[in-house]
Amino acid sequence: MEATTKSKVVVIGFLLLAVVMGLIGFFGMRGANEQHVQEIKQVIATHQGEVQHIEIVSQEDSPFGESGKGNTVFKITYAKDGKTMTAWYRANNYSSIIKEKEAWIFE
Repeated sequence: MEATTKSKVVVIGFLLLAVVMGLIGFFGMRGANEQHVQEIKQVIATHQGEVQHIEIVSQEDSPFGESGKGNTVFKITYAKDGKTMTAWYRANNYSSIIKEKEAWIFE
């Protein structure tokens, strides 16, 4: 095999590997978020509430004083006894070792 052909094969191989790794990361994070959504719905249900909206917010926009790169913060709007209420959930997303413990805040 010629040197130019060999280097093209190596470059294409690295590009394919990068694409595959990116897809694995994307679908892995998507699956983790789906697990968090199921957990959120279960916890809100145990508080006799019904989830209306779930969004991911930055640490600065949350009431948690501390959060790391390994945390995802969710703002949950839910209905309970005819009132609209808010809860916050700091989840572990397993993407970093810099994280705080999982926690809930109910307003």
